[in-house]
Order: sequence, then C-alpha cells, then structure tokens
Amino acid sequence: MASSDPSRPATGYPFVPNGIQHPPPPTGTAYPYQAPPPQPPNPYYYNTNHPYPNQRATLLRRFIAAVIIFTVIFFTVLFICWLVIRPHLPEIRVTSLSVSSFNVSSSSSSSVTGNWNARFQVYNPNKKLRISYDELQSLIFYKSEFLSQTRIPPFKQGKKNVTDINAEYGAMGSYIVGRAVDEINGDKRRGLVSFNLKIIADAVFKVGGFRARRRLLRVFCDDLAVGFSGNGGSGNLTGGARRCNVYT
Repeated sequence: MASSDPSRPATGYPFVPNGIQHPPPPTGTAYPYQAPPPQPPNPYYYNTNHPYPNQRATLLRRFIAAVIIFTVIFFTVLFICWLVIRPHLPEIRVTSLSVSSFNVSSSSSSSVTGNWNARFQVYNPNKKLRISYDELQSLIFYKSEFLSQTRIPPFKQGKKNVTDINAEYGAMGSYIVGRAVDEINGDKRRGLVSFNLKIIADAVFKVGGFRARRRLLRVFCDDLAVGFSGNGGSGNLTGGARRCNVYT
C-alpha cells in the first residue's frame, strides 16, 4: 500500500488557504453567491397602464378661465372709459319768468286763468360728451297745485355748450282747489306769488358716433317769486336768475 504525501492536498474537499473558513450559503438558496443590487427604474419606460387625462374636463377648465379673464379685462376697460368720459348732468337755470292775464276766481267754481313765459339756460359741462334732448315736457305749479303744462321742442348740445330755451304755458278757467285760490289772492295782495316749474326730458349722452348713456332727467325750479303791482294780472321774476335742481 503506497504511503500518502503529506504536502499534497487531498482531493475531493474544498481548499481553504491559510485556514480561512467562508460561511456556508444561506439555507434554501440555490445560488451560492450574493444577489446583485436592484437596478434603478428606466426613465424611458412608459407605463401603458397610466390612465389618459380627461380632455373634455381640461378644455372646460380652459374655457372657463378664458371667460373669466375676458370678463375682467372687459369691465376694467369699461371702468376706465367711464372714468375718462364720465357723463355730468346739465346745469339749468331760469333766467326769466313773466306772467300776464293772471287771475283766480271762486265765484262759481275755483279756477285760474293766465299766461306764463319762462326762459331757461341749459349748460352742458361735459368736455367729451354731446347731449340730445328728446320729449321735453314742462309743468307749472302753485305750490303743489297744478296750473298748466307745455311741450318744448327737442334740441341738441355740443361740448361745453350753452343753449337758451323758452316755454310758454296757458290756463283758461282751469280748475284748482278753493284753498289755493285764497292763498294766491293773499300772495297777490302782498305783491309776490311764487311758482314752481318742472321739466321732464329724455336725454341721450353721445361720444363720437356712439351713444354713451340714456337718462331721464327731472328738473325742479322751485320758489320762483313773481312780483305783482296792485291788483294787476302781470308780473315778472324777482331776484335774478335761479338755478334748478337736476336729477335722474
């Protein structure tokens, strides 16, 4: 039987240099080496399972946003235009008021007779707007008692323009309450009778060839004192021109 060489390694067993032992592989694994680290995801990988965005909802949101932006811009421009060409109401004054054939009676029924002639001065204070006056109607009162009414012809005004207009009123035996007859006779004996004038006008403000605004003007000219001498039926406005109040 041949003797074995002690310097020759034995076959059939793993060779461990310098006596270093490696730990055995984990149980239950068929691969004896350590698993490689996980790879990062591929940025070019496209997930076909990702749902498509709702295009109809996106279009609707964009449409609503566009409408809101357009509305804000429109009203901003409109507000700027309003500031630039903001319409100012006309200024109106009564420059004269004369009365003739004025008489009140309470014999059979309370009535008034007379003729009134009023002159108005109308001023357009706007620098950029023209004014057209349509359907002008004027009324005259003694206090709150209606005496007569008339229509004034339509007219137009340019920028910063002053226009004089006339209004003539007439009453022939028009009915008024008995209390008004007594008050008018008392005022005539004192030499002053006050009348109130009212104008209603449909005014159109225009800039260039466009209509900027349409307004219904209400003009009140109150306490217009007319002086009478004795028992005569004629008189004229006292105290000079009177400014009227203009409302819309």
